[in-house]
Amino acid sequence: MHNHLPRNIFLFSLFLLAAFARAQAPERADAAPDSVAEAAQPAQGSPRATVRTFFESMQAFRSGNELRLLDAVNCLYLGDGLTDDVRVNQGASPAQTIYAVMEQVQFDLGAIPEAPQGDDYTLRLGAGDGAPVLYLHRYEDDGLWRFSSRTLDPAHLDRLAAHAAERASASEPELARFVPRFRSPRAALEVFIKGMRGEDGYTRADAIGALDLSAVNPVDRPAVGESKASDLLAVIERTRPVILAEIPPDSSGETYVYFQDPLGAGSIVLAPLPDLDEPELRAWRFTKGTLERLEALYLNYRDQPPLAGAGAASAQRPWSNRIRDWIHQYNPALMESPLYLRNYQWLGLLLLVGLGVLVSRMLTLLVGVFLRYWFRRKGYAYDRRLEREFILPIRISLMVWVWLLGLTLLGLNPAVLQYLRVAAFFVTAAGAVWASYRLVDIVGRYLSQRAQATPSKYDDLLVPIVVRTLKIFIIVAGIVAFAYQFTTDPAGLITGLGLGGLAFALAAKDVVANVFGSITILMDRPFRIGDWVTIGTIDGTVEEVGIRSTRIRTFYNSLITVPNSAITNTHIDNMGRRRYRRIKTTLAIAYDTPPDAIEAFCEGIRELIRQHPYTRKDYYHVYLNDFGASSLDILLYCFVETPDWGTELRERHRLLLDIVRLAADLRVEFAFPTRTLYMREDAAPQRDITSDERAASGAETGLRAARGILRRHGGPPGVIPPPVSYEHPEFNARPQHGEDDDE
Repeated sequence: MHNHLPRNIFLFSLFLLAAFARAQAPERADAAPDSVAEAAQPAQGSPRATVRTFFESMQAFRSGNELRLLDAVNCLYLGDGLTDDVRVNQGASPAQTIYAVMEQVQFDLGAIPEAPQGDDYTLRLGAGDGAPVLYLHRYEDDGLWRFSSRTLDPAHLDRLAAHAAERASASEPELARFVPRFRSPRAALEVFIKGMRGEDGYTRADAIGALDLSAVNPVDRPAVGESKASDLLAVIERTRPVILAEIPPDSSGETYVYFQDPLGAGSIVLAPLPDLDEPELRAWRFTKGTLERLEALYLNYRDQPPLAGAGAASAQRPWSNRIRDWIHQYNPALMESPLYLRNYQWLGLLLLVGLGVLVSRMLTLLVGVFLRYWFRRKGYAYDRRLEREFILPIRISLMVWVWLLGLTLLGLNPAVLQYLRVAAFFVTAAGAVWASYRLVDIVGRYLSQRAQATPSKYDDLLVPIVVRTLKIFIIVAGIVAFAYQFTTDPAGLITGLGLGGLAFALAAKDVVANVFGSITILMDRPFRIGDWVTIGTIDGTVEEVGIRSTRIRTFYNSLITVPNSAITNTHIDNMGRRRYRRIKTTLAIAYDTPPDAIEAFCEGIRELIRQHPYTRKDYYHVYLNDFGASSLDILLYCFVETPDWGTELRERHRLLLDIVRLAADLRVEFAFPTRTLYMREDAAPQRDITSDERAASGAETGLRAARGILRRHGGPPGVIPPPVSYEHPEFNARPQHGEDDDE
């Protein structure tokens, strides 16, 4: 066996190529008639032929082929010289009455003679004196056998109808427990044969329904059923002519043996079984044991030609059956099964593994090239790490998917096929979910780069939520797919958990609240990615907004996760939305600074504000504001228009540094906390001045000094200075009006 392994692999590959080349070439079915006389016998050339023609024509008519009613009516003697329409009108009712009796009884069609003595024949349907009787006669004008006028006598037809009604009423309770299409062995065999041959509107799916596939995985039933049905039809067409009249029409009995192999290879058996779709009903189907023995039966009879009446349906065999037949014909050694599976099946699995690896490598290479081309065309940076994480599950899924498609070609045992398919589906589905999850990362990277290129910050907020939503959807879809494959009801499982289900529902309340919180954030847009916000006691920069929570990077570089529901229920101070950032400080200068220097210093600071590029030009204040404990305090109050905190700090630094330079140029000294200690010495005694004299002298001195200051610095008497103007700042300075004169 080991020496021939390479040759066997090569031959098996050739067999697959030959199967592909001959996919549309039907095999020739050489029918061997039972006898030359039967092959040449016309449809009504004998009592047997007439009964068979009538029975099969009425079956086809009942199945929907209305054209066959004329063939059945032609088996009745209705007189000469009648048109087809008249025959159908007159013979439809008698034909249905006769067929109603025939379909309820089992009779041996082979017992009806081909050449009876005389021109009359009596067909008794059943045993006993009460069995219905049909009369046939050969008419001399054309030599054909027909149901005679004695059968068509109204009184006789009434007796036949009464007998059929009695049998129908007696079997009605029993038939009510069965699926109508498979109510009896005859009905099941009729559905199978006509479905495989495509007659009277039946399809192969109907034929597969006549097989007991309850032990086969629902996913594998079409493929396994197609293979088993093809073998079963081939065996039936080579062993026993299909004469439905000879099959029991009632549902009584435990089993019906259609064929017993004399060589002991097996038998074809039908039995009433619980229906797969409606378990409360039963259906006659070919048993599980019959399907297990089919391959041995087929291999025993495959070389025999089909019997008379076999159609071309037996040539329309599935691929798995064709491959098995060719291997059995050209290399029987591969049909041996030393390790549970046949040798050709092991070789097929080996080829599928190699083919899966090859196909997955080629396709994933194309996927990687396409992704790189796409990102390069759009001008975005491409992450090879994301590509590797995406390609790996794609490669696994494609490889196992190829195996999944090829398993049906090997004709594996349904039990083995079920385990392999479940394992393959599990790996494929897991790989697909994994790949889709990683694909979302690639799409998210593409969308985030597009969002960064736009001036709007709303898309920066939206992209992470879209990515998270897609990932959650993929995970949920994967869970649903697994649950469907393994016939699991997640909703019923959660409901059946009792208290666990209640806890899940309570926990889901917060989840739903967070989801609605994320929707509120998207609609209301209280902040954007990168904004400096203060939420309660949390102060930092918004880094990511998800479906459940928002992540904020604090200024000490920690990451705080805040539930979205909490964000919507608290105050949000968005520092990032400030158009202007305030600068408020006090400039402390020495007490010995002259007033003119103070005026010059304040006006110089105002000019710095007016000339700096980021400062607000329409609102600022620079004034001597307070007498401090050790300094004259000048209030600096202005705003800078900067996009972020870093720019704010830089411009604040530039402005304050220019103020320091201005103070140096104007010889204005900044004060620092000082304390002056005066030492007093007693002077020589002088004349005491009365308090009245001191008060009069001080008041007069103060009045003269104040009036002089107002004349020099206060403007014309009675004129009120206008409000502060930022358009004409020179108007804010006090006008000078001359020297101080003592009065």
